[in-house]
Amino acid sequence: MSDIQNKIDRITDILRRDDGISGAMHYTEQISWILFLKFLNDFEENKTDESILEDKEYEFVIRKDLRWASWACPKDDNGKLDVKRALTGSDLIEFVNNTFFPYLKGFKNNISDPQSIKYKIGAIFEYLDNRIASGHTLREVLDIIDALDFQSSDELFELSQIYENLLKGMGSDGGNSGEFYTPRAIIKAMVEAVDPKVGETIYDGAVGSAGFLVEAFEYMTTDDKKAKYSASDWEKIQTKTFYGQEKTSLGYVMGMMNMILHGIESPNVYKGNTLTQNIRDYQEKDRHNVILANPPFGGKEKKQIQQNFPIEANATELLFLQHFMKILKVEGRASIIIPEGVLFQTAGAFSKVKQDLLEGFNVHTIVSLPSGVFLPYSGVKTNILFFDRKGSTSKIWYYDVTPPYKLTKNKPITYEHIMEFVKLFKHPEKRNHTNAKTDKKCNDWTVPVSDFQDFNLSAKNPHKVIDIEHISPKELLSTVKKNDIQTNELLNQIRKIIEGLDEEFIKFKGVNTPIKKLLMKTNTINPKTEYSNREFTYIDISSVDNKHYSISSPKILIGSDAPSRARKLIRKGDIVFATTRPNLKNISMVSETYNNPVASTGFCVLRANPELLLSEYLFYYLISESVQSKIKPFIRGAQYPAISDKDLTNIEIPVLPLRNQEQVVEKVRELLNRNNKIITALNLKIENLTLLKNSILNNAFKESLK
Repeated sequence: MSDIQNKIDRITDILRRDDGISGAMHYTEQISWILFLKFLNDFEENKTDESILEDKEYEFVIRKDLRWASWACPKDDNGKLDVKRALTGSDLIEFVNNTFFPYLKGFKNNISDPQSIKYKIGAIFEYLDNRIASGHTLREVLDIIDALDFQSSDELFELSQIYENLLKGMGSDGGNSGEFYTPRAIIKAMVEAVDPKVGETIYDGAVGSAGFLVEAFEYMTTDDKKAKYSASDWEKIQTKTFYGQEKTSLGYVMGMMNMILHGIESPNVYKGNTLTQNIRDYQEKDRHNVILANPPFGGKEKKQIQQNFPIEANATELLFLQHFMKILKVEGRASIIIPEGVLFQTAGAFSKVKQDLLEGFNVHTIVSLPSGVFLPYSGVKTNILFFDRKGSTSKIWYYDVTPPYKLTKNKPITYEHIMEFVKLFKHPEKRNHTNAKTDKKCNDWTVPVSDFQDFNLSAKNPHKVIDIEHISPKELLSTVKKNDIQTNELLNQIRKIIEGLDEEFIKFKGVNTPIKKLLMKTNTINPKTEYSNREFTYIDISSVDNKHYSISSPKILIGSDAPSRARKLIRKGDIVFATTRPNLKNISMVSETYNNPVASTGFCVLRANPELLLSEYLFYYLISESVQSKIKPFIRGAQYPAISDKDLTNIEIPVLPLRNQEQVVEKVRELLNRNNKIITALNLKIENLTLLKNSILNNAFKESLK
């Protein structure tokens, strides 16, 4: 094991013991921001040296008193840690939380150039907070990371590989984090097949941990290719090549960190829900030469989102497919991962989207991936869809990836399993150009478009006799038992967290206080006059996802088109609470900074006074069932039942000291995280019990046939 890997392993062990860290998602996120700041320090020192050689003066991004050498690991005259100046304990946590992070978050608001590294830093830290509770823990981590040398290309390369493994571990941790990681072997094959070149733009509409963009960068910057690039080529690669969007805050932060650590200094990646864009508005300047993506599938979108697409569908996979079709340049090429259902389903929207795809694009290749590629967080069978914008489809070449063993979490897919596909892709003359069954082992076949019925594009290998593999009842029973052990462990963790939560309320009994006494004043506005011909973000009741309590689809409007109910000014940290039935559960905390955000008068806007109340503490209280029951006596109106802002803010909340509010919020976060893991585990148990039933029946009839 390398010295760098040892250091990272030590850090993860240290962080696991910290009260503020819960699981791989947390420690990967926290390692990320510290690694990034050390990388930035070494990057700036390197730029300073280059400027001296060119007789220029380098302008630092971070001001002097907040650079790594000033706060993280100040040195004495002997180059050792200066223990007199190095902060630790509560002093270090207070500095990071109250001085350093606010400074970095402010970059996005104070810098107008989205291409600048300063703006990128602000965009990253906008969605980051320090979760490390102990200043002594943070001091240990800083001292270890200080020993890493990001000016060494070998060390930086090794660290980038280790970081990829951290992201993979985060994906395997359960919950929703799996969506951030696609197996590297698959990404590598997809990138090699589309063969991106300098001068082309590469786009991923669901960036996640940015695996596709990073792999494309590495493919384009091998030593032999870099030697041929001009300064202009290199500038294009760094600033005008990599584009994308990511919906989740954690995914966005991880993706940006991953790209920068791999050497992409200025990626054009932004946080936002790709599906909120009306694809009818795309112009040629918005389109890209190469698309590489593994968009989320299995989700459902509301009617408002569906209206952004010519063919409305609630399945996210169909909406993303339409998005990629529309955003691909003429002569451009795409490689995206889709679930098996997109190929074989022929009802309604599925058939219409595939008809548009086959008639408007050249679907030249479909790769059938084996089951288990995305274990442990998804068992869905998937395919890689390749198409270009060079005319309509005449025939489709299929390739069936067939590993010599069943894929599991501990036996994942490797590049060797998909290497034959890449060779055949690059040498079309060696492919099987027919759909005729052969006696020889053959993993590929070709189907003329005229053979497809009802747009069913299923990848059925004509050369393979499919034996249904039944896992033995004994093996499945063992899996169910392991599942129960995991569930019980999570329940024990929840019990301990609840006990700690009870202690907080016993230690400091909450003082019941009307919410209105804990709020700051909010204002109203008329967008028609204030914004006129400018854009503003309108959040109405339908913009809030009442299942996840999040803002999922805000509208972008011109001021002159503002509806009469668009009146309430909001900002990041505010809580919007729908006051009319049946929308009383449409509650969300505004978690990001929108462009000129205005909320509907159907909301009560609650802005916590930060000296008295944490917004997140109030938010968790408001989404509790007890608050919903307190609301009922105040609901008035026969035709449009509603609660007034006055009555809502008169409801009392048990107020703790701010420090204890922070502890409650952290514990509630942990409870919800583990609760989601239990739901995932129980769904997996149900799936395994269904398989157990089938396996028992199969074994029973096998015995009777002997």
